[in-house]
Parts: sequence; structure tokens; C-alpha cells
Amino acid sequence: MPRYTRPRKTWQYSNEFKAKAVQLSHLPDVKVKDVAEALDIHPFMLSRWRKELREGRIVVEDTKPTDLEMEKKEMDRLRQLERENARLKKENELPKKVATVSGGTTSERFGFIQRYGRELGVRYLCDWLGVSPSGYYSWLKRKPSVRAIEEVALLEEIHRIHAKSRGTYGSPRVHRMLRRDGIRVGEKRVAKLMRQSGLKGRVVTVTQRRPAWKRFQQDGENLRLGLSLPTAPDQQWVADLTYIKVGTSYQHLITIMDLYSRRIIGWSLCSNRTAGDVLPLLQRVIARRKPAPGLIFHTDRGIEFMAYAIQEELARHGLQRSYNRLGHCTDNAHMESFYHSLKAELIRGRCFANEPALRSALASYINGFYNRERLHSGIAYMSPAEYEADAA
Repeated sequence: MPRYTRPRKTWQYSNEFKAKAVQLSHLPDVKVKDVAEALDIHPFMLSRWRKELREGRIVVEDTKPTDLEMEKKEMDRLRQLERENARLKKENELPKKVATVSGGTTSERFGFIQRYGRELGVRYLCDWLGVSPSGYYSWLKRKPSVRAIEEVALLEEIHRIHAKSRGTYGSPRVHRMLRRDGIRVGEKRVAKLMRQSGLKGRVVTVTQRRPAWKRFQQDGENLRLGLSLPTAPDQQWVADLTYIKVGTSYQHLITIMDLYSRRIIGWSLCSNRTAGDVLPLLQRVIARRKPAPGLIFHTDRGIEFMAYAIQEELARHGLQRSYNRLGHCTDNAHMESFYHSLKAELIRGRCFANEPALRSALASYINGFYNRERLHSGIAYMSPAEYEADAA
């Protein structure tokens, strides 16, 4: 492209270059935009040059018609190459898209063509999928099938359940809720409709830094090893602690779960992680649940749970203390799973300005949603409150 060799902030084009660009834009079947793209200039600049030519500020020298025709042919060739390149790109991506319906029914193939026909071409997709264009256009004119009408109604129910779950349910739980509402449908069909609608459960990988476990006390053992799951409430409790960011600081959430029903039977939010924060919570839960002696209270090896004050409180009520094995955080997998759900469904993606805002959100989630409404795959897709009521 002609330009001055002196260093400048902008390029300066010669009168000859401007005149030729304007002449090319005046050729039949040639657009200003195409000429600008071929010459790597802005269309507004070319429009300004056309105006300057009309005002006589750009002088057009005698140019042979054959020169302009050759320029036009070169532009047409470049446009053809660009179109061919775009078509090859689409062909390269097409097998991945076609693979999703190549083994499906004819209606599913027609639906795929309806979705991508404007982008890739109807006739082109018909050849790829082995169907006729006439069949496709005939399919477009048909009335919706009974199944299609059913899927519209089913999708409305799926959206309702997904919204009611605060966007947390995936296809297994949505399927269970549909069955509870008396709607008989396959889980794979629910998964397909959710995938097509862009609905999915909230899942996130929770990472957590833990203090070096070598400095923790070495006493205590895991009493749950080899034991089967409890058969009634208040046989085994598990507890743990996690961090939640509030503004520029962190709050500590302590929770106690009844392993039988997965119900959170007590929780506390505090600014420190000490035995003085765990002990009042433990005392409240014991007073409310009144467990029989012999209950196993299992935690990790955090100093707030292994403190003498906690051990004495458990011994006073005849409760057995149990701890994770050193280096085996999965020994307390049920509590880890709860925190995973909590952070995926409530915490991640939200900012809490202060402690009252966080406390209110936790109360709504744990007391209102998790314990009373949320379906748990480990307890036959029932809520903890419902599962405990059945056991009573």
C-alpha cells in the first residue's frame, strides 16, 4: 500500500491511490465496503474520497479501462477465496455438529437443519444428513407431533422445577421431582431437554487450604471405619468447619449433620475457629435432640473439635468421639459433600457485604431449602425432614 516513508502517526495516501480507489468503487456491481476491505482502508475514508472527487479536490488521471477491469477481477478473486475459506471452515466444524443427530430420527435431522440451515445452507445439510430438501420443506409445513407438544409442556415443568431449586438441580433431581409430581418420563429425555435448553445444575470444584496436619494431636481414632450407615436418627453425627468470605474478611461456618437423614441439625457462624465457638453449638444440639449414650460424634482433627472442653462435654453425655485418620479427609466425606453443595449452590458467584447478609442467606438455604425441600440422592431422593418423618 503506498505511503510515505517518513515516520508519521498516520499514513498519507497519494492522489493516484485515492483516484484509483474511487474509480474502482464506481464500477458496476462493486460495493464501497468491498473495495475498502480489498485496499485495507476504512469505508468512511473511501466515501470521503468519493466526495472529494466530486468537489474536484482529487484529480483523476487518464486510466485505461483494462487496468480497472484487471483490478476488479483481482478483487472478485479475493472475495471468492474468502468465501471458499469460510465454506471450508464450516465443513471442518460440520462433522462435530452432525455427529449429535446423525444416528437420530428423521425428525431430529430436520430439526438440526432448521437450526443451522441459515448458517450452513439447507441443501448442503440435507446432503450431509442423507435427507431430501423436499422432505425437509414438507416437514416444516406439518403440524407439531404429539410428542413435540408433550415436550413443550414437559419443558415448562422442567423450567419451573429448575427455578424452584434456585438453579441448583441437574437432570437426576429434576427427573425425581417430575416423578413425584406424577409425570412419567425417562431421565435421559429430561437430560436431553435440559441440555437443549441450556439448563444445568450448579457444580463447582471446591478448593480448600488446610493447615499442616502434623501439628494436630495424634490421639483419637476413627470409630466409623467398618460401620454401616446408621439405621435411625441420632446414631451418628458428623461435624466440620469451613471459611466463607464476607467483604475483605472471613467468617467461619460450623455445622453438625445427622448422618442418617443428612439433616443439618445445628450450625453457627462466627469470626473465630475456637472450641469456645463449637461448644455452645454442641450443647444446643444435644439439648434439642437428646441423643442416647453411645452416639458417635465424628469430626476432622481441627483443634476446635479436639479441645478438652469438647471431649469433656461429649463424655458428660456418654457420647463417643471419633476423628479422621491422619491424612484422610475423605473419612468425613458427608460433611465435605454438604460444603461442596453449599458453596456451589449458594456461595460461589455471590458477594456478601456483611455478616448479617451472610447469616440471612445461610438461614434461608439450610433451614428452608436444604433441610426441607432439597432432594438428596443418598436418601432415595427425599428431603432430610421428609426422610426423618418417614422414620418416626
